[in-house]
Amino acid sequence: MTEQINPDYYKNKSIETNEAIVSQQSPMAVIGGYQREILKYFMRFGDKHGGSLDATLMDVSKGHWFVEKLLEYLNDLKKNDGAIESVTNVSELFKDKKWRMEMDIIKYIFQK
Repeated sequence: MTEQINPDYYKNKSIETNEAIVSQQSPMAVIGGYQREILKYFMRFGDKHGGSLDATLMDVSKGHWFVEKLLEYLNDLKKNDGAIESVTNVSELFKDKKWRMEMDIIKYIFQK
C-alpha cells in the first residue's frame, strides 16, 4: 500500500500544511476541522481498496493522527488559557440538530 499518514508533500514547505491551515482559523473552526477528519477516516475504514486489512489500518492510523493533533491543539489551548469562542463547555458545540443527525448516522453505521 503506497498511502502515507501526513506524507512529505504536506511537510516539505516552510510551514507544514496542517499548521498553515490551523494558523488561519478560529478555535471553533480548528476543532470542527479535526472532528470532520476524524469522523471521515473512522466512518469509512474498511471501505477502501476492497476492505483489505492494510486499507483498514491506514484509515484508522490517519484518523488517529487527527485525534493526536486535536488533543495537542486542545492541550495547547488549555495551557495558554485559551477559550473556544463563547462556548464554556465543549458539549455545547454538539447540541444543534445537525450534530444530532450526524450522530444518528454514526450509530447506524456501527450497528451494521
